[in-house]
Amino acid sequence: MKKVLAIVTLVATMFVAGKVQAQTTVYATYAPESFISSYNKNSSTEKYQGFSVGFNYNIKLYKGFGVAPGLQFRMNMRNTEKTVWGLTGKVKETQTVLDVPVLFNYNLDLTRALSIIPFVGPMASFALSGVTKGSDPIFGNNSSNWYDEDAMMKRFNLYALVGADLKFNGLNIFGGYRWGLLDLDKREDITLKTRGMFVGLGYSF
Repeated sequence: MKKVLAIVTLVATMFVAGKVQAQTTVYATYAPESFISSYNKNSSTEKYQGFSVGFNYNIKLYKGFGVAPGLQFRMNMRNTEKTVWGLTGKVKETQTVLDVPVLFNYNLDLTRALSIIPFVGPMASFALSGVTKGSDPIFGNNSSNWYDEDAMMKRFNLYALVGADLKFNGLNIFGGYRWGLLDLDKREDITLKTRGMFVGLGYSF
């Protein structure tokens, strides 16, 4: 986390000082996420629908090489049904996350207007909220906070990202994959990690 913040601070300082050229991109993505739990040799996966909005500064470093620090707000959602003792209830889960990606990239010009930009880098992630709401015939409506004092979930995660951006003039169509590197479960005998693809549209100006 300290290394990621140091990189973001350095790049921001260079940008403010006017030492480098930077291009701003605003974007929105479809970014579903899988939560994968492992216990002993058994594993289970819960799949969430995900969306995000954000922006980044692509800073030119040398020739086609650049680095793009950014900030995005992301939301994961899941609606399902759960059956216990023959009784079925509805479950709704929502998580909101603040992400700080720092993506190293290389611009490959195909024509004067069209280019492809592969990218790779880390993304620090901090969960702002996480709530599970349920309803069943016996206990009625109930809810639980993922991050209260007695909860087993950790807020901070670190991802590795890889992908590519197809850019035509100011329009960006991009996609890739992210792997969560940290165990998000506080319990010693259970491991919880996240991962997922993403596709998005953006505009650079």
